[in-house]
Amino acid sequence: MNIFTNVIVLAVVLLFIYIFASLLIRDAKNKKLKAAIHNNGVAVSGTITNVRSRSGGNSGFINISVDFNYVNEKGELLTGQRDIVIDITRIQNFQPGKPIPLRYLRLDPQQVLVDLPNPLLTRS
Repeated sequence: MNIFTNVIVLAVVLLFIYIFASLLIRDAKNKKLKAAIHNNGVAVSGTITNVRSRSGGNSGFINISVDFNYVNEKGELLTGQRDIVIDITRIQNFQPGKPIPLRYLRLDPQQVLVDLPNPLLTRS
């Protein structure tokens, strides 16, 4: 019985180590991609096609999912979707048909970021 318990404990510990390592690796890849887009990206203005909001709790911020269209350097119309945090007082700027600043990776135009400052860092 003691061996069985040790095997179960070892399996659980290894599972948590695997999950933690996977999260660290994914986070490092995402940071590298964001840095590449910021350093070598192409700034473009997209058009919002749909917005879905989720409550930000009692704070002055809300989480929104923005669907948008944009045209790359080759003239191809691309679509994208990103989740962003915005100041609730700026919600009128995020309606369908409004422009949205974007930045995409020149070598892979599907890799796109919404080019807005983080409101949690800029609010005074």
